[in-house]
Amino acid sequence: MAEKRLLYFTAGQVSAFRWKGGRLEAEETFAQREEGVAAFAQYLTRHPAALYYMLADVVEEDFATDSIPAVRGSDRRELLARKLSQRYRDTSLALTQSLGTRSVGDRREEHLLFSSFTNTQQFQPWLTALGTHEARLVGLYSPPLLAPLVGARLGYKQEHYLLVTVEKAGLRQTFVHQGAVRFSRLGRITENDATKTAAACAAESARIQQYLVSLRILSRDGPRLKAVVLAPAADWQAYTNICVSNAQIDYEVLKEEDAAQRCGLKSAPAGSTAEALFLHVLAGSQVGAQFASDTLRRQYHLWRARLALLTVGAAAFAFCLLLSGFKMLDMYGVNESAGADRRLEAAAQQQYARIQATFPKTPTSTDRLDAIVKNYGALRAQTRGPEGLLLQISRALANLPQIEIDSIDWDASKAPAAAQAAASQSNAAKAGEAAPAAAAPNANASAKPEDIRQYATIQGHVVSTQASDFRTVTQLVDQFAGALRGQPGIQLVSRRLPFDISAGQSLAGDIGAARETEVPRFTIVISKPGA
Repeated sequence: MAEKRLLYFTAGQVSAFRWKGGRLEAEETFAQREEGVAAFAQYLTRHPAALYYMLADVVEEDFATDSIPAVRGSDRRELLARKLSQRYRDTSLALTQSLGTRSVGDRREEHLLFSSFTNTQQFQPWLTALGTHEARLVGLYSPPLLAPLVGARLGYKQEHYLLVTVEKAGLRQTFVHQGAVRFSRLGRITENDATKTAAACAAESARIQQYLVSLRILSRDGPRLKAVVLAPAADWQAYTNICVSNAQIDYEVLKEEDAAQRCGLKSAPAGSTAEALFLHVLAGSQVGAQFASDTLRRQYHLWRARLALLTVGAAAFAFCLLLSGFKMLDMYGVNESAGADRRLEAAAQQQYARIQATFPKTPTSTDRLDAIVKNYGALRAQTRGPEGLLLQISRALANLPQIEIDSIDWDASKAPAAAQAAASQSNAAKAGEAAPAAAAPNANASAKPEDIRQYATIQGHVVSTQASDFRTVTQLVDQFAGALRGQPGIQLVSRRLPFDISAGQSLAGDIGAARETEVPRFTIVISKPGA
């Protein structure tokens, strides 16, 4: 963390202090001359990384209140800039503080406090030196801006009070109303006598009370004005004897040492007065209101940006490091679990080997036996029986007692050889009964399960009919073929009668007694999906 150095600016000199952990140490003092500015520049060179707070305690500080319409954004900024330019000739060190809004008739107004240093030329050499050496100026402050913070640390929460302090710059009286400064005045002290200084505090406090009543900030018939006077411990009795409460002012005299202890100031340079308390509060608090522009504070803003980037980078690095640690722990756990699993696997394999050694010897290897079992399972899953097809054939024969079956050849394949032979000898003239193209002998080897069909080659004969009775034989065989086609899923592949009745053939031969004793035989091939 960068060191904090405080610059106490008065009309006669600039004093540099070092603050750390509630301890204020005096370093150097620079006179308000060119030699002092040159010495101050060397001081800045020796401390390039410090944060500089400038506290200006001068007479040339003006306070004024005004009201503007309650607007926001760019309109408010333009209105404030116009108000400041109308009030102050030089607005480079001007400040605007909002005191809240209030309703006036049918519109709302914002109450503002304008403050500025009327003589900004006395600051220019010192601010120029700060800018030339790229010093990190946090801000330019004044004791009135710090008075509400000092009062809060001292425990005063009244609606309004007057803070009276004796500083090297003179006697300062600051009026605080509802936690915000409303007015401040710095008077010179020419006497070193404690009694006369205490009398000046009482007299000036009475004048301030009358001035606030005339401005109607205080009510004439209202409660008494609380005046908190910070006095050196050695002169506390003198201040107590002179600053006596009356009908207008309620005095409370505090020792500066007690006030510093209540504010957390652990040590201060010897001979310092109330300015040490203001410097301590300035270094240990976040004061929002200050007079320096963003141009004067540019190096401070850059330092804050770099610090933010470093902080974010460090946080990201810490997060990645923490995440890596968790991942390493997870990896360690996974490796341990994998090692335990490997040990369990090895133990299981050893146990299996011991159990396998007790098995009876088989005539073949375990791998071959496993392959045989798998092939058997596959064959069993693909095996189909003829029961369903035979049941359908028996249903077709139920009403045809003249038909007797000699043999049935059943096969489940893509195109069995019997079906191919029957199809090649069938009557090609009938388009509705044409056989499908014959498959290759090894077609079943690569056939898919959904391509397999059941084929049945039925061979039979016709009884109680003479072989020469072509019409009756043909009619009975056709009835049997039609009954087969009527069964669900049955397709007629081919049909062969005991004689050839195609248009290209002629009937010849003896149709006498020799054919009357011959039994008319036929062959029918049917198919059905394999499922």
